[in-house]
Amino acid sequence: SSTAEAILQAVRDESHQRQRLAARILRRAEYAAHPDGFHLWLKVPEPWSRAGFTEYLRASGIGVVASDAFVVGIQAPEAVRICLGGPMSRVECGHWLEIIEDTVGQMPALTSRVM
Repeated sequence: SSTAEAILQAVRDESHQRQRLAARILRRAEYAAHPDGFHLWLKVPEPWSRAGFTEYLRASGIGVVASDAFVVGIQAPEAVRICLGGPMSRVECGHWLEIIEDTVGQMPALTSRVM
């Protein structure tokens, strides 16, 4: 129906806007994402470990999952999946992306017990 199409288009538009927000804020971060995706894959910067990076961001209330949850039978890459969707506002999303950008530039010893 036209209602379902309108809802789908609204979700795609919001996802696209959040990806643009991520591109604008995450200047030091190395990541991959689809332009209309609900999430992005961020390469964990050295000397962070994915466990330490995930722990720190989760403690800040940011939806992050270490790459371990997405692989079977191979070594997980030093990466995390960051959710941009959900009920948070675009302003909240931007705030969380700023925390991520700040974290990328920090040393783990200053922010986390787990490197």
